[in-house]
Amino acid sequence: MYERKNGTGKVFLVILIVVIVIGLFWATGVIRQKDSSKEQKETVVVIDDEETTASDADFTVTEAEWRALKSEVRQLRQEVDQLKSGSNKTASTKTQTTATGESTPVQPKGTATESTASSQNANALTLANYNHDWVQPDATVALKNNTDRTITQVTGRMIYYDMNGNMLDYQDFTKTITIESGMVKSFSLKAYGYKENYAYYKSKTVATNTDRKYKVKFELKSYKTN
Repeated sequence: MYERKNGTGKVFLVILIVVIVIGLFWATGVIRQKDSSKEQKETVVVIDDEETTASDADFTVTEAEWRALKSEVRQLRQEVDQLKSGSNKTASTKTQTTATGESTPVQPKGTATESTASSQNANALTLANYNHDWVQPDATVALKNNTDRTITQVTGRMIYYDMNGNMLDYQDFTKTITIESGMVKSFSLKAYGYKENYAYYKSKTVATNTDRKYKVKFELKSYKTN
């Protein structure tokens, strides 16, 4: 009987010692209950093909908000690319060099410049008057300067037609002449059909050759100004 009581007391003592040890471990933090409610799950998200690790505790967004965020990121990147492209274009326009790397020369003001009629105004010079009698080898041509600058040289073409509008011939010429702005200047030019007794249709003709008349048309090719 005494041995049974002695054995029961030992068991109780062992249990008591185990409880005390567990209590000490709990108090010192060796044993902690795992709080599943505070467990954080890591989530891998992708923004424009770039992976980013985020925690559930960091933020919570809806699908619509997430799509809007991705759209804003794309827009910001497009704006950055446009800014980079614009700066490159600005830099290229500031560089004005030839293919050999030399600077493009700038012509000083006040010097004579040649301009084609097509690049500026085909009506910069117009025919003001034309006269040719059958007895004269040269015709008198008068041109009017319709520009705001003084013209110093003109290259043109005189085209000759019969009275029915059929082309007879043409003549290209270049004349060094000074015509101030808004003014008319005359000069001599080889006439058409002098040997055949032709005459401008508004001028005097041979009485026996009244059919030897022609008309003219002036075309401006180029001119120089100062």
